[in-house]
Amino acid sequence: QNESGVPPSMLTEEHLNSLAGWAASGAEASASVLRETHTEDSGLEVRDIRVTTLSDLSDQAPCFEGECVAGVASRFEGGLCASALLAMDPEDALAWVRSKPGVADPLEAFVRLGETVQSGIVIEIGAGLGLEMRTENSELREESVPLILFGTHAPSDTAVVVVSLLVASGDEVLPVHVYLMIEPKLLGTALAA
Repeated sequence: QNESGVPPSMLTEEHLNSLAGWAASGAEASASVLRETHTEDSGLEVRDIRVTTLSDLSDQAPCFEGECVAGVASRFEGGLCASALLAMDPEDALAWVRSKPGVADPLEAFVRLGETVQSGIVIEIGAGLGLEMRTENSELREESVPLILFGTHAPSDTAVVVVSLLVASGDEVLPVHVYLMIEPKLLGTALAA
């Protein structure tokens, strides 16, 4: 370990298991909210979790191969300043929104759904690291995952925690990815504590 903390390439199996456990707890918390606000049968299942750097993202994590995604970009504040992106295929996003009949504004509904999923996961990971987190703002983004993430102007060594999930709602089971960008020094220091 150096003074910049533990780089993503040096995370132990224990670190990854901790992150996966926190992500799963956050997904369940988000699913509980979705069952109250979206559909009674909403569910989220964590399928995979990876940690990489922003510069290695396209080689190390699912990115939709440069395709345009329906995304919800959020900024989190608190003990850990972080950015997150929930991304999915645009047709899947529309199917998810429409799994609840009578949605007046599908774009606004998608932003709220995405924010709910991200918030549960990010806040739980933050709590696991001993840090309080809160959503600062969220917005719809429709570009490729790399363009959205690099557009934050984060340094190329920024740690990216990628949580791959399946979201169930109504008859739909859809893949979704949450990309949580954290300064590597903060992630390494928090995990080393």
